[in-house]
Amino acid sequence: MIDETLSDNLRSLAEKYETADFLKKDPSQFMHRFSEPVEQEIVALISASLAFGRRDQILCHVEKVLAGCGASPSKWILSEEFKDMFPESEKSFYRTFSFLSMRLLCSGIREMLESDGSIGAWCRRKYMEDSGEAHLSKIIASHFPLECKIIPHSETTAAKRLNLFLRWMVRGPSPVDLGLWTWYPKSALLIPMDVHVVQEATRLGLIEETAGGKIRNPTMKMAVELTEKMKAVFPDDPCRADFALFGLGVDGE
Repeated sequence: MIDETLSDNLRSLAEKYETADFLKKDPSQFMHRFSEPVEQEIVALISASLAFGRRDQILCHVEKVLAGCGASPSKWILSEEFKDMFPESEKSFYRTFSFLSMRLLCSGIREMLESDGSIGAWCRRKYMEDSGEAHLSKIIASHFPLECKIIPHSETTAAKRLNLFLRWMVRGPSPVDLGLWTWYPKSALLIPMDVHVVQEATRLGLIEETAGGKIRNPTMKMAVELTEKMKAVFPDDPCRADFALFGLGVDGE
């Protein structure tokens, strides 16, 4: 059970951080540069996929990709111009993500666009074909080859970056999240298990420490458990807690 004091505090923190100012230092800012949903989805998936490590470096590397995309990321993807930026090389593009992984990410997006016209339309079709049984992050991950290391394929991974992408696509109205995919329920989203989220959730007693008193490594099971707990605070929109926990963690740096 979550006591009322903590519940009120989480609601207050979510209200504080879910504002347009949040965009200034967050990779969610990039999708807001575009007006067409097909372009917003592409930029969002690339930005979320690179959301790993220091925020200044994340923003820097997304900017590099967007410089190559130009005004139309969809044209850049469909024409395979991305291959000029991302050769078949295992050299690092960003941290553990190679040029090859970025190339495979873009190739996977191209296949989505060619078959359904947009990432959203592809995801909706696959989700309906699956009868809503599998979580959408797993459906997306299964589309990309194992060699695409930027996409999480393990059954136990918390899939933080894919869940972040899904939050951006599904939640709304919000000054941060786009809320394009009204066909997918907000209540089915999972909280992206960022290091700040895990630390603050542990500090607040929402996640148990290890037997040795250390912060646990995030897993899919942990993401499900924390999301379920947050439904007591945000019944139809548990991922709103992401703003409260992430914002609190960043402010404490």
